[in-house]
Amino acid sequence: MEPLSPVDPMELATIMTTDQVRLQAEVYGEAGQRTLVINPAIGVKRRLYRPLAEYFTTQGITTVLYNYRGMEDGLAELPAGVDLSTLAWGRLDQSAVLAWTQQQLQPAKLVLLGHSIGGQLPGFATNIQALDGLIHVAAQKGDKRLWPTGGYLKLFLLWHVLIPLLARGHTFNAKVLGLGGYPWPAAAALQWAAWGRQREYLFNPAFGYDLRPWHQFDRPLLSWGFSDDHMAPEPAIDGLLQEFKTAHDHGHIAKHFIEPHSMGLKHIGHFGFFKPEAKALWQTTATWILQL
Repeated sequence: MEPLSPVDPMELATIMTTDQVRLQAEVYGEAGQRTLVINPAIGVKRRLYRPLAEYFTTQGITTVLYNYRGMEDGLAELPAGVDLSTLAWGRLDQSAVLAWTQQQLQPAKLVLLGHSIGGQLPGFATNIQALDGLIHVAAQKGDKRLWPTGGYLKLFLLWHVLIPLLARGHTFNAKVLGLGGYPWPAAAALQWAAWGRQREYLFNPAFGYDLRPWHQFDRPLLSWGFSDDHMAPEPAIDGLLQEFKTAHDHGHIAKHFIEPHSMGLKHIGHFGFFKPEAKALWQTTATWILQL
């Protein structure tokens, strides 16, 4: 297939995974430019990221938005028996989107932005070596010990009681718990909760994952965190960054932990980075991408 022609302002694409799941993607910008793929937060729709994608087109940066299997595009059209775990999101969906972006957009540089859980998944990508840079936005290690007491108790209740209770059958009614406006695959919710019940989260050796893609990552990594984000406190952000630090060099990581008032903002929280009021942060991020 030939690379996509320039789009104005957005072009829809279908990306096929290796296990024949169709993912819907939105492409903002042109082929051949520095290109950003966004791994969304869990339960969030693509529309949250559209203002940022539209802004980046003005900076000469192409952006690809998608969502994980079984999320906002629903469960009904998926092949029977398909893997609906969070591991499949990282290993199959993320890898397919990165491969498609390489093949069809031929980026000058390829960058992955992970929002929340999206920043935890890069090590599962079979083609993580294709990345020229990685951006974390409110991305954290989900070890509940890294939260203050109130947050610890909420996560304990979520992962040990509420998700196991509500994720029965094929779907998990996330809306009941304020975790998005649509149901999730029960398998994904249950695996996410299983990670959360363990010390060290998904990085616990009991899961048997090959952690070298995280531990040996040495490309530039830009991390954004916010003092009013109760879903990603600073110790949890640092815990995830620790997994991406190589044994020999930590200089590839640039961490910014922001107090909203220092930016003239009342609130940023877990989602405010992607709102137009945070454009100053977008400008800094665009400059970082363009300087890779």
